[in-house]
Amino acid sequence: MSKTEENTEKKILNKKLKDVEINIPIVYGNIAFWLGKKANEYQSHKWTVYVRGATNEDLGVVIKRAVFQLHSSFNNPTRVIEAPPFELSESGWGEFEIAITLYFHNDVCDKPLNL
Repeated sequence: MSKTEENTEKKILNKKLKDVEINIPIVYGNIAFWLGKKANEYQSHKWTVYVRGATNEDLGVVIKRAVFQLHSSFNNPTRVIEAPPFELSESGWGEFEIAITLYFHNDVCDKPLNL
């Protein structure tokens, strides 16, 4: 292959495809475990919140970073995970909502996804 053909091929591969839809099923949620005898008033459960591929595939090829917004009572309540696995583990004592924002690689999608 000549140098000109190689450059043309690279340009074609680097262009964004328009009007192409890609579906990648994801699963997000959380798990929590009671600490039992180790529990105290402020640390009764160990928990993990996660974003995973539906069949455990590597989401790092499409997701650039995941931002988890925890309750304001946590130190550093905005947590940014920039590589798989996109999950966060902590301990605490109560329930609260966690907002998750997924940012995709530029060649996948320009808009973040709020969960």
